[in-house]
Amino acid sequence: MTTVEVARDGVALLYCAIILLVLSWIVFSIRVGVRMWRKAWGMDDYFMLVGTILFSVTAALCIVCCHYGSGQFARELPTVTISKGTKLFYIAEYFYAVSAMFVKISVAVALLRIAVGRRFFTWALWALIGATMVAALVFCIGIANICDLFYSAIEITADFSLSIMPAILLWNVQMKGAVKASVAVMLALASFASCATIVRLKYLTLYSDPGEFMYSTGKIGFWSLTEVGIGLIAGSLPPLRPLLSLRIRVSAGSNTPAASGGQAYQSGINNRQPTSRSRVIAMDTFQTLGDNDEADNSDGDSQKNIIKETKFTVTSVIAGGPRDPGPMAWDRKEGSNV
Repeated sequence: MTTVEVARDGVALLYCAIILLVLSWIVFSIRVGVRMWRKAWGMDDYFMLVGTILFSVTAALCIVCCHYGSGQFARELPTVTISKGTKLFYIAEYFYAVSAMFVKISVAVALLRIAVGRRFFTWALWALIGATMVAALVFCIGIANICDLFYSAIEITADFSLSIMPAILLWNVQMKGAVKASVAVMLALASFASCATIVRLKYLTLYSDPGEFMYSTGKIGFWSLTEVGIGLIAGSLPPLRPLLSLRIRVSAGSNTPAASGGQAYQSGINNRQPTSRSRVIAMDTFQTLGDNDEADNSDGDSQKNIIKETKFTVTSVIAGGPRDPGPMAWDRKEGSNV
């Protein structure tokens, strides 16, 4: 039996892998459902699908590594366990690099939709895509300290660029407060993923001691999974916006007293007394930004509570019908004087 009990930094790595694996699949599954519902499946969804699958493999390998001494000192582990754990973590690093590449390309492709007609941002996004692919390729060709540092530098640049660019692209776009809040949340998550990359870069110095490689995998694996997992979740949140276009109907009981006068006449026509009030609450508070969404006919925050809309219902009565009031009163009066 070469496996050992999970301990030290391996505990944090184990729970991080499980939590991010579950959350990423929940968010991505909802994303797939929304895209199918709106018939708006695009290339960014394909890239995110590949990234999610590869991230799942990375997380699974890290979970296994935890049982092979990840995050523990060499003196606490059998030699056979260290050998197997080292091999598994090297394989996990390959999947980590490629999954991060696909997640970042997915976000960049989604931003290309917004950057249509803005040549500078379009070229900048394509440059980021190219740099991310080159970094992943170099990382996979030879995993060494210099390559790892090169890859982390490219990832940090890409993360910060992709987190800041949405704010620049949408700076002059009139948006509701809820839209601005959603963009802020997405940027916060993306920035956190960037911080995870920086923290991971700090712990790469642990690789300088080959004898304690399994100990270094605890912290490095934790921040690697955090970087990709948070990036994946942040990249899948904007496509969930159409969920807020759903409407819910709220009904409340009414103790309205019996109608009188005109109300009684109307009640007689309808042959029933209203017993409840219902109103439809629109959950969509987002301005349309594309993706084949239905147009939002609101006037935006600047005109909120200013324009009042009143609806009238006109009912026509067919002559001779069951509700025809018959000849007018003045016609009947004329007939009686003849």
